[in-house]
Amino acid sequence: MGLDYYLLEYDFVETHKIVINSTPEKIFKAVSDLDLSGSRVMRILFGIRGLYARLNPWREPGDLSHLVLTLKELINETGFIFLEAIDNQEIILGVVGKFWQPSGGILKSIEADKFKDFNKTGYCKASWNFYMEPQRNGTVVVSTETRVLCLGYRAKLPFLFYWTIIRPFSGWTRLIMLKAVKEKAEGLEV
Repeated sequence: MGLDYYLLEYDFVETHKIVINSTPEKIFKAVSDLDLSGSRVMRILFGIRGLYARLNPWREPGDLSHLVLTLKELINETGFIFLEAIDNQEIILGVVGKFWQPSGGILKSIEADKFKDFNKTGYCKASWNFYMEPQRNGTVVVSTETRVLCLGYRAKLPFLFYWTIIRPFSGWTRLIMLKAVKEKAEGLEV
């Protein structure tokens, strides 16, 4: 799994899986084209996060405060970093920030080739993937795993409080994403 290369050691992890009756090629395309703008639940969850950011009196211009519901928007507009794609097997993203802050404290200046070695105390590094594992029966198990490494105590304690609150919602969004990928991949024509 390519995710191990980018973040082998971590403090927190969230993993979800789904079985899809499709090919790795169709699933890879469905993940790449993922668009959750039609999901009412996702709009509400992202809207709450955006509201929290907008209510912060110290927010900087350009803070994440609008809805981002496609994988491409996530990469292009929020500071998530496209780390790697292994065709028809895995897509890996990364992000560095102080996620407990209203704006997310995202460092948008981190390049993909600097992500692995980033080690500034007080920040967290998170990497997130979609992994496709073909099964003998013709189905594919698709998993998504989010790993978070806290860089020092100044990051670990606030992130622990944040994670305690956000984890159920984070898991819910991952499940919604996997279901959307399943629907799309199983509906794609040959």
